[in-house]
Amino acid sequence: MLEGIEGVSSFANEIDNTFIIVTVITLLLFVVTIGSMLYFVYKYSSSKVKKEDAQNIKHYTPIEIAWTVIPTILMMIVFYFGLESLRVQRTMPSDDMAQVVKVTGQRWFWTFEYENGKKTNELTVPKDTAIKLVMTAPEEDVLHSFFVPAFRIKEDVLPGTTTYLWFNAEKMGRYDIQCAEYCGTRHSYMRSFVNVVSKEDYKNFLFPKKEEPKKTAIDLFNDYGCVGCHSLEDMVLVGPSFKDIYNKEVSITSKGVKKVIKRDENYLRNSILNPQDDVVEGYVPHLMPSFKNVINEEELNTIIKYFKGEKEEAKKEKTIDGLSLIQNNGCIGCHSLDGSKIVGPTFKDIYNRKVVVTKGDEKIELTSNEEYLKNSILDPKVEVVENYPNIMPSFKGLLKDEEVDAIIEYLKTIK
Repeated sequence: MLEGIEGVSSFANEIDNTFIIVTVITLLLFVVTIGSMLYFVYKYSSSKVKKEDAQNIKHYTPIEIAWTVIPTILMMIVFYFGLESLRVQRTMPSDDMAQVVKVTGQRWFWTFEYENGKKTNELTVPKDTAIKLVMTAPEEDVLHSFFVPAFRIKEDVLPGTTTYLWFNAEKMGRYDIQCAEYCGTRHSYMRSFVNVVSKEDYKNFLFPKKEEPKKTAIDLFNDYGCVGCHSLEDMVLVGPSFKDIYNKEVSITSKGVKKVIKRDENYLRNSILNPQDDVVEGYVPHLMPSFKNVINEEELNTIIKYFKGEKEEAKKEKTIDGLSLIQNNGCIGCHSLDGSKIVGPTFKDIYNRKVVVTKGDEKIELTSNEEYLKNSILDPKVEVVENYPNIMPSFKGLLKDEEVDAIIEYLKTIK
């Protein structure tokens, strides 16, 4: 919590200065008021003043003016600095002048959605950039409050209503996000972080560099123009066909000498790097260029494997991470992974275990198989596990079918 105590946002200084001014004025009024009281108690105590010397003063213009004018001036000072610090916080940048992030607060987690649709459970923003937060909570949820002490910002997040905040972080680091409105039994766990990073790191976060897929032999044939002279079928073009050539005998002319050799790996490699050494009979020499210092070793091995008939590895599709989905959608705010009981049933050993649920007005025992888990994610209020509150929101329309499947596959692994 001490991280960012000096103030990180662009308007933190104005807010801190306002608090200092209000505190100084308050202390001044306290000292004057209490000091005067103690002074008069001492000066006019019964031991020092005779009863017959006491006077009832009904009117004294100078002091009446003083206690009216001076507090008014002090209050106007407080009003001015308070208004200025509020104005800078509440003057929202337009959407085209800021990075817009959608914030959803619900029991008991935060979800952040960026302009490209990416969702996370921690807020990541670039340094020295205006960030506009568009915040809401599901209609069936409760009141929350988004509070980042280091940025000096706080705003209520209301069910079914949109509220706004903005900030510009001037220092990189990791700063606490708190819910500042009591929202139920897990309120104290409704915590997240703002990660302020460089603009380059933010770009990589938002649009991670995709690993280039490994090129196949066919890709390489096209890239290097091989298919312009060599067919992949049993067809003769400018050069020999590539079909079924590995370890087949072929007549060549090598340094003016004709001979028959096998197209083994060494021959194929040399024909690519030094094509003029062994020219296949019946084909024009000196047409094929050398690929030495053009093609790299990995590409050369890929082509050789193709000629040898070895199957190429299938391109790996990026799998959906079920754990990340659980974290980013706030599931671990109510469900533990280690068997401990919190707001909802633990995810540990959840797959295929027996559960008693309330469905309508009757209690039934079910097996938490794939169908049950899917229904529990998409329609959680239909079958409510006994002794647990009926507060889980539906993720229908929020999660894609493949994401639901990925979550279920992950739940199967938690033992």
